[in-house]
Amino acid sequence: MKGLVLFLAVFSLCLTTTGQEPENFSYQTIVHTSAGKVVASGNVSFRISILSGNAFDTVVYSEKHRVETNQMGLASITIGSGTDKTGIFPGIYWGADKYFLKVELDTKGGSDYTDIGTTQIMILPYTLRPKNSEKISPNVTENRLLISRKYVGKFLDYRQTISKTELGPNILWIKTSMENEFGKISAYGKKCEFLIGDKLYLKRTYYNPGGISGYWTYQIENDSSVFYRVTDFQHDRKVPVETWFK
Repeated sequence: MKGLVLFLAVFSLCLTTTGQEPENFSYQTIVHTSAGKVVASGNVSFRISILSGNAFDTVVYSEKHRVETNQMGLASITIGSGTDKTGIFPGIYWGADKYFLKVELDTKGGSDYTDIGTTQIMILPYTLRPKNSEKISPNVTENRLLISRKYVGKFLDYRQTISKTELGPNILWIKTSMENEFGKISAYGKKCEFLIGDKLYLKRTYYNPGGISGYWTYQIENDSSVFYRVTDFQHDRKVPVETWFK
């Protein structure tokens, strides 16, 4: 497997009809090498698959894309509008089952794909969605199809708790402008490189490396590819981090 890290940056839904089911949605990623180098201004290829049931079950739709990243390493594609399609994207009935989005990538623009990860698609039927829900929930960036990245405020400050043992983790306590809602967000790290005023997001990614069972991973990140893994239990608010995505 190639040494790649893919940061799932933004998911949003672009309805092309007035019906209940989406015909496409946009997907943006920032791609890095394992050394942390941004893959900038380069041709990259994606193979996108939508699976039903669970993260290693039946592929109901797949397609391919070849795009060029910008100077920041950002690539944008529209899922539902790719090439070499299998299945019918508008025919997916999102309310019938659990669905997962699997992303594979070739940073050289070919077909030597690397499995990056799988994320569950959390469905909110369009006909049940309030017309002004984007104003009601401005802190959710993916409020139509799935919640994978959640805005948690602007970075203000941090402090660090040093482990009392050599093998123990160092914890960052990150303060944001939305501290009243999230408290100080706890993450692993020895030094925080966020800048004052950075917009911060919680991001989750679903992984099933063994192909049998999977798990969610969570991190806090800015828009410049600085990120830290957050603790599964958020000590300041005394809640599991997963509850912020329900």
